[in-house]
Amino acid sequence: MDAKTGEILFQRDADVELPPASTTKVMTAIVVLESGRPLSDMLTVSKTATQVPSSKLYLKTGQKMSVRDLLYALLLTSANDAGMVLAEGIGGSVERFGQMMTKKAHDLGAVNTHFVNPHGLTAAEHYSTARDLALIFNYAMKNPTFRDIVAAKASAVTTTPPGRGAKPRQLMVRSHNRMLWNFEGALGGKTGYTLAAMKCFVGAAERNGNTVIISMLGSHNLWGDSTKLLAYGLNNYETLKIAGGRSDSGIAAAAPAIPAASERSTSVLFTMDEQRRLEASPGYMLQVGSFRERDRAENLQKMIASNGIPTLLEPAPVNGQTTYRVKVGPYTKLTDAQEVAREIETKSGFRAIILPAAQSQSTQNPS
Repeated sequence: MDAKTGEILFQRDADVELPPASTTKVMTAIVVLESGRPLSDMLTVSKTATQVPSSKLYLKTGQKMSVRDLLYALLLTSANDAGMVLAEGIGGSVERFGQMMTKKAHDLGAVNTHFVNPHGLTAAEHYSTARDLALIFNYAMKNPTFRDIVAAKASAVTTTPPGRGAKPRQLMVRSHNRMLWNFEGALGGKTGYTLAAMKCFVGAAERNGNTVIISMLGSHNLWGDSTKLLAYGLNNYETLKIAGGRSDSGIAAAAPAIPAASERSTSVLFTMDEQRRLEASPGYMLQVGSFRERDRAENLQKMIASNGIPTLLEPAPVNGQTTYRVKVGPYTKLTDAQEVAREIETKSGFRAIILPAAQSQSTQNPS
């Protein structure tokens, strides 16, 4: 996305609704910054906030932190407990704050987004799209405080224990955004990861007076993909502007043509070339996940099976180690595999990979 005009320079599956993981926290920060609450105000940590899963600061009940420090913890080290404290302190409750987040998203034009929590942990009815997140992040970057926070590589935050005479404690929080160290012109960004969402990122970079925004959901190679997209957008900025940049057919050409409707893939789960290869296969398997830890694989297997979908757990050697793949199938017809893949994504949030049955034994990298 061109940060100046909001024009899309390149897209692929930009409007598919997916779990956004911690990229959610961009909207959390927007709502807090526009609430009118002074950044110096102190908010108290509730017991509920301490119980949220990591990543987090491991705050204790009764501790206090300033709104400013909570925002640094939220956006740099992706602290879920900081998000909970902000949601309860600004919105009165997590539910109410989620409503505030969704309303703001819709006000910005991000109408395919719905938030129910401030941290992005997987939940029913918590979703967004790559287009909407780019729009939200571009808006956030116009706020000087937000822009300063996401540009920071590290910062010190202070927690104050309850009780009189308690001594404040300083903690260092470090940004999860590797682009700040590794990409010339990086302005800031927000990472995200859950099992359902996989790796996510929204960020910005500037060169030669041009600023581009990238947004990715469900990546398997986060920093490689981020580097390629940012470099592509900045290096081909003028060409993409002229071409309109509205292609979903690949990054190989500066302005690749969109295939005719009769030539497009019938599924958002894979490209046209991938679909042609699959249609030539005698059978199909779904791979829902691949893990080094057997217990994580078994937990996912149980989750999928609880929705009435039979699953199997397949151990496989990869680079001298055993990985555990959660699979469903086989299916004779591609359409049947597609239908079950959509059902899995709808019910559990996990996006299955459709593989030819003959090739499903090939090595896959663990999630």
